[in-house]
Amino acid sequence: MMMLLILLSPKYDAQNRGFVACTQSLLDELVECEHKIGCSMRAVAANSWCDIKTIVKGAKDWLNGQQDTPWSNYIYEPEMPKNPLIDEDARAEYLRAHPNTKEDMERLHRQRKEMENEQNSTNEFENFWPGQQ
Repeated sequence: MMMLLILLSPKYDAQNRGFVACTQSLLDELVECEHKIGCSMRAVAANSWCDIKTIVKGAKDWLNGQQDTPWSNYIYEPEMPKNPLIDEDARAEYLRAHPNTKEDMERLHRQRKEMENEQNSTNEFENFWPGQQ
């Protein structure tokens, strides 16, 4: 049952909620273990314990009226982390100035495919037998 809950939960979240924090901790510990079996097993056991504590916390918070359902703290709509390489203001301004960007990209993609097909049809047998023309 716990495995199913983990599979249903978000894998990324900007706020590191739910099982995401447990998984990040597991990854950090596994990197530090440097392929040592005992250390890796302890890290996996600690991760399982963290997952159990997350489930129990959800049930407690639900019983105390702090959340709507027992699973609200680990099955939710994730907040995606912002990419530091993308200037969201500049992106929004560009999309306002060029509202047909998606259509333009689709048109360029079709044109590229047409050019590739045209090039392939003219060069189909040109280099089939090297040295003979």
